[in-house]
Amino acid sequence: MTPQQKARQFSKFLSNILERHPEEFGLIPDESGFIKIRDLLQALHETDGWRHIRESNLNELMLLENNPPFEMSGGLIRAAERERLPKKTPCREVPKILYTCVRKKAYPHVLEKGVSPAGYTHVICTPDDEMAKRLGQRKDRHAVLLTIHTAKTAEKGVAFHKFADTFYMAEHIPADTFTGPPLPKIPEKEKSPGPAKTPKPQTESGAFFVTPEMIESGAHKKSKGKKKKLDWKQDRKHSRKKEKKSWPDAF
Repeated sequence: MTPQQKARQFSKFLSNILERHPEEFGLIPDESGFIKIRDLLQALHETDGWRHIRESNLNELMLLENNPPFEMSGGLIRAAERERLPKKTPCREVPKILYTCVRKKAYPHVLEKGVSPAGYTHVICTPDDEMAKRLGQRKDRHAVLLTIHTAKTAEKGVAFHKFADTFYMAEHIPADTFTGPPLPKIPEKEKSPGPAKTPKPQTESGAFFVTPEMIESGAHKKSKGKKKKLDWKQDRKHSRKKEKKSWPDAF
């Protein structure tokens, strides 16, 4: 197959996505029919035979085709002809169970505050849990799957719009209308050890140890002076005894 034939084949495949069935690839155009090029490439990389496509291939196709089937502008792409593109319509009958995914880091906040749009103008839900996982993993490999109970959303007055037969969209999903896996248990923090106690200085029996507190109070000086005074008195008594014993001999 020549490069020109490959380009025409890719052009037809791309037209089918952008003009007719973007929902089959997990893509939802905005009100003007635009899709993010990044989202389109992610969808193509999930499809056998088109995993090699890059944005440069889209630019090449724009140059090769006299009337390219799409328009590109500011990171966005849309079909040149959009008459057969599915429209978003208000939905009265909603499946009992819908699914959506949220980022793992956002999950604790979502459990408390509910699901808000992320990357779209609405929260994207689907009755197909595999499609919900597919969309979620495009944003976060560890995305958390939520199960939405539409009877509860109806009680809260949540209104859904439908896109083709694949997606249901709402402005917000309240916190008490869906279920998900339990939050992982956070291990209790170990008690931080208190300040280390300064060990008391150990002295040998009969030894005299001078501490900083004693130096400040002058106690070490008093102790030394007292000891010297006691030693002087004992020496004097001892010398007097010697003198008494020696007097008879002297006379």
